[in-house]
Amino acid sequence: MHLLVLLCLILTAGCKKNVVFQEQQSISSKGWHYQDERVFEVHIHDTLSLHQMYLDLRNTTDYPYRNLFLFLDIEFPDSRVLRDTIECILADRRGGWTGSGFGSVRANRFLFRDDVWFPVEGVYRFTIIHGMRYDTLQGISDVGIRIEKKY
Repeated sequence: MHLLVLLCLILTAGCKKNVVFQEQQSISSKGWHYQDERVFEVHIHDTLSLHQMYLDLRNTTDYPYRNLFLFLDIEFPDSRVLRDTIECILADRRGGWTGSGFGSVRANRFLFRDDVWFPVEGVYRFTIIHGMRYDTLQGISDVGIRIEKKY
């Protein structure tokens, strides 16, 4: 039994060393206004490794839609900006929630870029806004970014 616990701890610790950045920000319980930008600043040192980039989302079961569209702007240290439009599927066709969780909150992690190479060392600025057709979006509780070294 002790060996199993030790093995789990080693595996968990091994996974965390590949995480370059991880942060989540809470959304107001009054809703997420379309002008409410979520900004994440990441200092990238490693310009040689490949990375994977994830969006972490938490939604309540009161969220009224199957999907969520997000606009993600990535500003490079040299001021270039790349914009992504990302669709996150939060429920299946029958209305069953994806992700994990108990009660009224569900958590999802979406891979949105694979084999990412950061060409310049410095601060990268990630800005996320929702791209739904409503001024204020209800039911999204947290949004975050996770960046991992691929190998």
